[in-house]
Amino acid sequence: MATIEQQIAQKEDELARLRKKSRDLANGQKIILGGMLIHAAEHNTKIRTWLLEEAARSITREADKKRLAPLLDELRMTPEPQRGSGEETPAEAALKILSDNAMRD
Repeated sequence: MATIEQQIAQKEDELARLRKKSRDLANGQKIILGGMLIHAAEHNTKIRTWLLEEAARSITREADKKRLAPLLDELRMTPEPQRGSGEETPAEAALKILSDNAMRD
């Protein structure tokens, strides 16, 4: 039979595994949402404008700014789509992207 110390060590190992599993899930979700957001920003002017403004406002660490600089520069240079006055709203664009992705699955 395991001693109290051994039982504590086993439970700590189990807790560490569960914490890692939780972090891995959260990181995977962030990656998926980030990819979706980048795709939306590449195809929708309003989303792109919001993303660039939000990045300028909220990204403060120099390391993060350097890491994102090539992507943000690419988004800044993305040509505006040639559309009529009925350009879709960010919500409509997001819904379309989600619907398109759902159809692929």
